[in-house]
Amino acid sequence: MTSLEIDFLSDFTQTRDLVDSPLVAPGGAADIGAKVVEGLQRRKMVLPDQETLVNRAVTGLLTGHLILAGPPGTGKTTLAAVLAEAFNCSAHLETATADWSTYDVIGGLQPQITHTGTHAMETIAPWQGHVVKAALDCARAMRRHEDDPAVHEHQAHWFIIDEFNRAEIDRAIGGLYTVLSGGGEPLRLWYEQDEKKANVWLPGRFRIIGTLNSVDTSYVYGFSQGLTRRFRYVYVGVPEEAQLADEFDKAAAQAVSWQADTYGAHTDAAVSAAIESARATLTDFVRLVRYGHADIPGWPMGSAQLVDVLRQVALHGDGSLQHLDLALADLVVPQMMDLAGDQLDHINDSISPDLPRTKASLAQLRLAHSTSFA
Repeated sequence: MTSLEIDFLSDFTQTRDLVDSPLVAPGGAADIGAKVVEGLQRRKMVLPDQETLVNRAVTGLLTGHLILAGPPGTGKTTLAAVLAEAFNCSAHLETATADWSTYDVIGGLQPQITHTGTHAMETIAPWQGHVVKAALDCARAMRRHEDDPAVHEHQAHWFIIDEFNRAEIDRAIGGLYTVLSGGGEPLRLWYEQDEKKANVWLPGRFRIIGTLNSVDTSYVYGFSQGLTRRFRYVYVGVPEEAQLADEFDKAAAQAVSWQADTYGAHTDAAVSAAIESARATLTDFVRLVRYGHADIPGWPMGSAQLVDVLRQVALHGDGSLQHLDLALADLVVPQMMDLAGDQLDHINDSISPDLPRTKASLAQLRLAHSTSFA
């Protein structure tokens, strides 16, 4: 650790000098976007209207903080990591919960045990919240990068908040609400007695990326228009119908790799053959569920759910459709509990007769709907 870093750890006022340091993007937004696309391809991800989506996300980060909103399983968290990688930034991820408060986000005081000789004493000490820690890590990364970019490659450090709206974020964000609006205002750390640590400025290269579940609205919190204004919103939806073949191929490749890496009980050829035997039936199921029919809306089954199903098919590797049937019945249908009755009826009436257990699970779900008081 250099003397510069030692001074920084004891003096947060140095973060003020980093407020006006913008993100470095030598090739501009187009170059960053190309790196994002490359990262998505390496991870075998398929996104709808990918070029526009990536452009919007990159533009949002060049100008401020970002929210990636969309249904579960559409790759929002992976996209957040790929964006950080493309900007040559490290990133830390935390999943928001309903218990989050300003203590979790900004910090506070916590008890700790100190030892003096043979005596132990309980004292109260400052504890930095997630955003404060991440901002300080960002400042350190920037200093190290500027000092020796060949050794310290990351130009900054970001904070990714998964399931952003699982927390009552307006309440938990506290004084950060004002700081996020820009203007170079510091975040006051009331719990720090040392004046050199009483304020922290968000470095100009620091970013918060939140992922937001746009489907399970009954189980998450909303947030104010004022807080919404402090983020750029980009919607990440399910792949388009024309992308189904490519999506299946990439999901299959992930399932084959997972099977080989985790269990290795079958050859890649056997697993690939088993997955291929499920292609037509599974593709028809996804098309039926995802895109709806006439005035009956679809349900946004994400690519992650497709990978989950194909992993179960890969586990057996014998090409029997009963494994696909069980996977859909056990993994996918239980997630449909919030669908309307006409949606469930349409799916149940239209799916392949090769999926009897899936039909039975849908019938049970429909029965639960008809006997509920909701």
